[in-house]
Amino acid sequence: MKVLQFSGGLDSLACLLLLREEPGLHVVTVLTDGAYASTEEYLGRLAEAFPKIRFVVHRSDRDLPGFGQPVDVVPLRWTALGQYVRGKKDVRYQDTFSCCGRGIWAPLDRASRELGPTVIYRGQRNDDRLRDPMPDGAIVNGVEFRYPLATWSRQDVWHYVWANAPLLIPPGYGEGEKTSRDCWDCTAYLEDNRARIDNLPAAQRHRVNALIARWRDDVLTELGA
Repeated sequence: MKVLQFSGGLDSLACLLLLREEPGLHVVTVLTDGAYASTEEYLGRLAEAFPKIRFVVHRSDRDLPGFGQPVDVVPLRWTALGQYVRGKKDVRYQDTFSCCGRGIWAPLDRASRELGPTVIYRGQRNDDRLRDPMPDGAIVNGVEFRYPLATWSRQDVWHYVWANAPLLIPPGYGEGEKTSRDCWDCTAYLEDNRARIDNLPAAQRHRVNALIARWRDDVLTELGA
């Protein structure tokens, strides 16, 4: 049995299109407590478009009150440990990768392995700025990891998806967004997420921008600036 780990982004869709005739393919995705409603709707559209493929949705809770808002630069006094040592503050932060690891990557790995696959596919490209260093074809605990798009460029992916499934392009990509819509309240990955934040409904956009403004002030305080 084979699993495609699906983020809901353009690369994942390209992989799904490439593998759509693979016998017994399971598509596994994780929706956090901050998932977009549009992402869930999109997964439903894909399930209708590919009725022979089983879609498995796992849900996770990031516990942001306990661990803090994800940010690209962490002011130590506002981490869980920093607050324990220095006294409670009204906002808490954690590093970006810890939040994604706890809320998406680890649950996705567990949900995938529970199915007992021999191969796990990922939509990772060699030119991705952020990527798992594990090479295409690596075997971990008896499971082979394959990256069908490893040698593709971003433009290759766009051309392939546009030629094969223009009506299934994920939400946000037509509005200037660069990545999958994971958590609407994410305050990290700002190099990529500016357009995504700008496209949020007004109330959500105001909340996220207020959190980012407060975080920037706290970073400056941490630096003594």
